[in-house]
Amino acid sequence: MARARRSSSTNAFLFWGALATVPVTAHAQGGGCSITLLSDSSLLYQSWCLETPVTTIEPIVWLVQGTGVQVNWLPAGVTAVFSGDTLTVSGTISTQGLNNPQITTSEGCTSSYMVMDMSVIVDPEFSCEVDGEDVILHWPGINATLQWGSEMFVGCTAAGGFFDIRIIVLPDADSLVWSGLPTNTELTFDLNGTGIPYCFPGFYYTTCTIVVSDVGENAEGELGVRIVPIGDRLELTATAAIGEARIYDMRGDLVASQRVNARTASISMASMAPGAFLLRTVGADGRVSVQRFIKDR
Repeated sequence: MARARRSSSTNAFLFWGALATVPVTAHAQGGGCSITLLSDSSLLYQSWCLETPVTTIEPIVWLVQGTGVQVNWLPAGVTAVFSGDTLTVSGTISTQGLNNPQITTSEGCTSSYMVMDMSVIVDPEFSCEVDGEDVILHWPGINATLQWGSEMFVGCTAAGGFFDIRIIVLPDADSLVWSGLPTNTELTFDLNGTGIPYCFPGFYYTTCTIVVSDVGENAEGELGVRIVPIGDRLELTATAAIGEARIYDMRGDLVASQRVNARTASISMASMAPGAFLLRTVGADGRVSVQRFIKDR
């Protein structure tokens, strides 16, 4: 199951932050007009990542000298009011997407673009499944055909310090086949990214285990564990103490687990349909053994 850690998010380009104390002024080539930003230049880029796409923008104020003043490409709900020589852009934005309003005058002055970037939080429904020795990751909650100008980052960590990452440029498919991952240990996958019209306010997680057996059916593994299926129970006998026993189906899904801390154990298989399974035992000393067995009824 995927888990999300969420936090509010407002993004800004470093470029605009660097201009925070620099006045932005546009002049016509032949003179006769000017458009000067009076507000902090950080307001030229405003970005939101919200549950509901409705928010009031921070007003942006300009000093405009010229005639025929126009503001093009304003999003719905945002207006530009020109009073005297001051133009104020303000209002409530409620549409997803990227908007680039710009001021012009009939004399030829053009302002710097204002950027209003509205994205909506989406649950990608992040999950994984095991297919042989591969893992297939899914995120069907994202409509990839509507996502653009962004990247998703999918990471994988496992015991022993393993870490790897995949970078997905959207739009793209809603799944990923990942090969060459560690086996017989829990793999934790995380997904994060930014974009329009969807955004991720945190990380989403899912876990899978690729269970691979390198011993024969009902053979003793590294721990000297003898397994005997008897009806709806799996009987275990080991030459050393077993710390934990887990049963996986052939797709890699965990179907039963039990802490043992003894040399013998009896695990219920009543909820399991007949078929082939893998038993992963971890000894009290940390050794791991994986064995295949059949439940026949």
